[in-house]
Amino acid sequence: MKNSRKMRVLLVMLIAFAFCFLAEPVKADDRTALDGIYVEDISVGGMTEEQITQAVNDKIEQLKPSVINLSAGEQNAQVTAGDLGLSCANPEVAREAVTIGQEGNVLKRFLTQNRLKKGETVTFSLKYTVDGEAARQAVENNTAVLNREATDATLTRENGEFIVNPGQTGCSVNVDESTAKVVNYLTTSWRGGIGGVELVTEETPAGGNPEQLALVKDLLGEGTTEYGNGTSGRKQNVAVGAEKINGTLVQPGEEFSVEAVVVPFDAENGYALAASYEMGKVVDSYGGGICQVSTTLYVAVLKAELEVTERYSHSMIVHYVDPSMDAAIAEGLKDLKFVNNTDAPIYIEASADGSTLHFAIYGHETRDPNRTVRYESETTSTEDPTPSLTEDANTSFGTIEQTSYGYQGSTARLWKIVNDNGNETKEQVNSSTYRMTSNVYTVGTKTDNAAARAEMQAAIAANDLAKAKEIAAKYSQSSSSSSSSEKKEDSSDDSDSDDTEKTDDSSNTEKTEDDED
Repeated sequence: MKNSRKMRVLLVMLIAFAFCFLAEPVKADDRTALDGIYVEDISVGGMTEEQITQAVNDKIEQLKPSVINLSAGEQNAQVTAGDLGLSCANPEVAREAVTIGQEGNVLKRFLTQNRLKKGETVTFSLKYTVDGEAARQAVENNTAVLNREATDATLTRENGEFIVNPGQTGCSVNVDESTAKVVNYLTTSWRGGIGGVELVTEETPAGGNPEQLALVKDLLGEGTTEYGNGTSGRKQNVAVGAEKINGTLVQPGEEFSVEAVVVPFDAENGYALAASYEMGKVVDSYGGGICQVSTTLYVAVLKAELEVTERYSHSMIVHYVDPSMDAAIAEGLKDLKFVNNTDAPIYIEASADGSTLHFAIYGHETRDPNRTVRYESETTSTEDPTPSLTEDANTSFGTIEQTSYGYQGSTARLWKIVNDNGNETKEQVNSSTYRMTSNVYTVGTKTDNAAARAEMQAAIAANDLAKAKEIAAKYSQSSSSSSSSEKKEDSSDDSDSDDTEKTDDSSNTEKTEDDED
């Protein structure tokens, strides 16, 4: 009984002491945290709530340069906590640090203060948050370098051998899911310093089919033309066009367009000025000669028996292939297109050595080796160039000079002849029409003889070359007779009159088209 009474008295005294000790009035703004109180590693004993808030803010600023490694497999990118918009998620910790042991349950306050006086400590943890939009931008901007495009399996030809290059799997960072993962890490696990997050990535399979590419090893068809007599500009254009097509891989069922690969025809794309056909005339233009590239490829396509879906003949005849074996292209107007109708990819090889242009098409040969294919050109009609006369009033009367050479017009068709184990079949591949262009002659009409001039102008209007020559000869003879009479009458004139008619030998010269399409 006596011990029990003593314990009750002691408890009453402790409670009374606590009330007296803890009941000292202190203004909230002036109150400071007790010694032994920490916020993370910051000793806040003796600090006011405002000072603790500032200390917490300083701590956040110190943490902002902390590096967070963002990993995608073996690749890494880095952001800082500041990039992610780091801030304090529990600013109320300053008030909690100040009030512990000084507010609330009296007994708890007493016990807390008693522990602190014995050297124990109380630590409050900081909680972190980030700005969601800032975090997303930081992840998106800094992980772009980790994205890797998937690449297709490719086929290259080196030293006469084909090499299959397997494609590469693509990898891209899922920005939204990765951002959520980064935010969760900083708000739940990160305690400052260097950190790391494995990003969420998505794989894209490599394109192409290495097994199919391995089938490409057989020569299906080839075409060769000569261009060594062309101008330097034309040679350049042929080489540029061939290089743009060289190495092209066309998948089964895919359509190939020559125009799409070789345009635009301008200096920036490597082309030079050279002769080409335009509206029935020969003019200099960028890319002149490119039609020889499409034509030579067309020959190879025919021999490979690929499906031609678009082909145009030239407006005028060309001489590097037989009629109807040509294929003209003109930007936005004419194209050569064909479809790979085989069971495997085809590889187009092109070479131009300054003299010979060669195309070879490789693929998977499935045709019967006993089956042969040849092509025959048939000219079905021709039209010789007609004369076209133009007047030159400043040139002596009767002078006739050929200033432009025309082209023979014709129609033609191409035949495909197949011999399949002795069984021969023949089918028409295409038909072509080539425009006739006139031989242009300039006729001089400068004379004081109005009648002669009128006669010649009539012949010019009728484009009658024979009549023009006849008129020129007639008035030339008349002029010669008149001069002879004057010489007989004027015996004192010792000079000889040489009024010989100019002979137009150039009309017999055949024009070549080595420098034209």
